[in-house]
Amino acid sequence: METPELKDSEARLRTLELSSRDVHLLLKYGYPFPEAEQPLRESRAVKGIHHVRIDAYWLEMMLGDLCRSVREQSNPALVEELDALCDELERALDDRPKIRIGDFD
Repeated sequence: METPELKDSEARLRTLELSSRDVHLLLKYGYPFPEAEQPLRESRAVKGIHHVRIDAYWLEMMLGDLCRSVREQSNPALVEELDALCDELERALDDRPKIRIGDFD
């Protein structure tokens, strides 16, 4: 039997599709906490793409750190890469389940 806690944690997981370069940038400039760092480091590229499942909470934390890192950069090419990575994290977060009015009954 599935517990409510397990069901809730599964609902918060998001799948990122990242290149190896994206994984490197996220590890370097996203300052992931260990809970988010481990799946990034353990992921293996399949046809050049890493499919990484991370809790939405940790994605939000890394997104904030990436935005801060963007402001600290002077290399326009790196800024563009980090900005594109921010967009990817935002897309993953937009996939979160929608709350229906009836869910509160």
